[in-house]
Amino acid sequence: MPALDDEKRKLIVNEIEAWRRGKLLPEQYCDFLQNLYLDDLDERPKGIAANAVRRIGQASRKQWMLVFGIFALICVVVLHFSAFPLALQIGLVGLTTTGFVALGGKRREQAPLKGTAVLGAGMLFLAGTGAAVLKLHGWTEGWGPIVLLSICGVLWIGCGLALRVSLFHFSGWVALIVMYALLLNRHIIDPSWIEVQAFWLPASFLFGWLSWFAHGRVRSAGTALFAVAIVLWFMPEAALALNGADPQQIEIGFLIKVIAMGAGMYRLKKQWMEWVA
Repeated sequence: MPALDDEKRKLIVNEIEAWRRGKLLPEQYCDFLQNLYLDDLDERPKGIAANAVRRIGQASRKQWMLVFGIFALICVVVLHFSAFPLALQIGLVGLTTTGFVALGGKRREQAPLKGTAVLGAGMLFLAGTGAAVLKLHGWTEGWGPIVLLSICGVLWIGCGLALRVSLFHFSGWVALIVMYALLLNRHIIDPSWIEVQAFWLPASFLFGWLSWFAHGRVRSAGTALFAVAIVLWFMPEAALALNGADPQQIEIGFLIKVIAMGAGMYRLKKQWMEWVA
């Protein structure tokens, strides 16, 4: 019974604290009500910031030294990154990205949202530092962006499949789509309307079929591949716009595709909703 009474008391105290945060009652009334259930108002639940401050205050000397040592090391690496040899730069980027992925994958087991945020930070870190390395060595105009996009795309797809995260899987394919667009832009000069459609629409149909094929095996993959198919469906119009094609022609093509896609998705809604559910 005493344990049950303690649980009830904690539940009531937490409810009063929720009233305080929601401004449902004035502060003095909340203090009065909590004083009925607590021997000391300092025992009432703390917010996120208060808990963080309390944990910092309770940290040991070794923990303080470790945190400030890591912070100082990060500052040194950031300040002198451009002076490091290329191999060391690549190694640091790869090692840090691996650390983000490992930590995020581990945290997702206990806290999925926080783990996914750490994984996302790792993906962005790879893309951002990779772009910085390309700029430092003057590779932004050559094959550098294509290599970086391919590395990011493969890694993001792999993480998305391994961890069942549709957003990472989709982002990886988007990176490869951008890489494909850059290759087409370099090797195909002034393509016709039919050629542009032929470059993208077969891939859209292929990914639509892959979405159906994969949904029964890896459900998150079905969602990502279906979204990729939609992106590829409209890529010809995006490519024509970037190449300076007639705006009226682009608008007509876009509207026709919207109507065709809407009619198709409505007719097959029972099928594709099952793929992406």
